[in-house]
Amino acid sequence: MINQKKSNFEKENNQKPFLSKKNFKRLILAHHPNCDRFKNHTFKIGRYQFCIGCFIGYPTAIIGIIVIRILNLTKLLDSIYFIVIALPLIATFLFSPLNLTKLKIIKIIQKFLIGLGSSFLFWWILILPNPIHINIIIFFLIFGPLMIILNAYHAYGFYKECKRCEFAMNWNSCPGFK
Repeated sequence: MINQKKSNFEKENNQKPFLSKKNFKRLILAHHPNCDRFKNHTFKIGRYQFCIGCFIGYPTAIIGIIVIRILNLTKLLDSIYFIVIALPLIATFLFSPLNLTKLKIIKIIQKFLIGLGSSFLFWWILILPNPIHINIIIFFLIFGPLMIILNAYHAYGFYKECKRCEFAMNWNSCPGFK
């Protein structure tokens, strides 16, 4: 018989840690448990699940920033157009609390629009008629709170969904973390 050492967690709580290597990788990519309650929050490529928000929204924002630069839109369009385009695109965030993103395709489109709107907002801030260091400060003053609100909303949604489950955030028992 092989004598296996128990981790401090196992010794103190008399149970195994809920986050295996496999589930850690899933949480890094998908940010949600493997659970029917969260199937609308992820998409699958091959054997991997990905978070719709992170793997649609962020790449769209980065690609949008690059495309706007390559197309030299900051020279072709007046700066007012950047904010006029950015605000309604970012405002599609409101689809979530209004429960309009129950269909996965709507959620994917929403994350794409938020990412695209963020790229226009980025350029609007960057081309403001201020010294660049002031515009960078403005960028952090705008994007910082936006990211806090967005992440707080998602954390609350995760919490609310898990609390409604029969396992009620008992992640050591939850099959979504197995």
